[in-house]
Amino acid sequence: MVETINHKKERETVAKWLDLKSLSLNKGNASFAYLKVLKEGLHRNSVNSFIKHSSLTLKQVAKLIHVSERTLQRYSPEKTMDINSSERLIELTRLFHKGIDVFNEKEKFIAWLDRPNKSLANSKPIGLIETSMGIDLVMDELLRIEHGVFS
Repeated sequence: MVETINHKKERETVAKWLDLKSLSLNKGNASFAYLKVLKEGLHRNSVNSFIKHSSLTLKQVAKLIHVSERTLQRYSPEKTMDINSSERLIELTRLFHKGIDVFNEKEKFIAWLDRPNKSLANSKPIGLIETSMGIDLVMDELLRIEHGVFS
């Protein structure tokens, strides 16, 4: 039951942070809900909403989703992004959801992202989350922190 509640909260965060009206918050596999959104594509307004909620800059987000800042600035709010950038934005939102949940505060999580971490080869987590593998590494570290396991 707890897992279901956590997945529902994550989906609620993704829907809110990416300004999605169509994301199904009903029971079921969250991954299928995200796949449906990816097939439709995220819009530029999802980037704006993510920036507002995450406190990252347009420049930072552009780098993390592999789109030039200039290209993002030229997109109209209804412009659909490609599937790779859309997927990256969903992954980042899920990571932020977990991080804020673990640290109980967005500001603490943001500060943690910008500090070198011994468990991540003294890398700053923000520098690792440009790739899916980096997001996985940072997510794994968050799970270790959540469960009190220090490596």
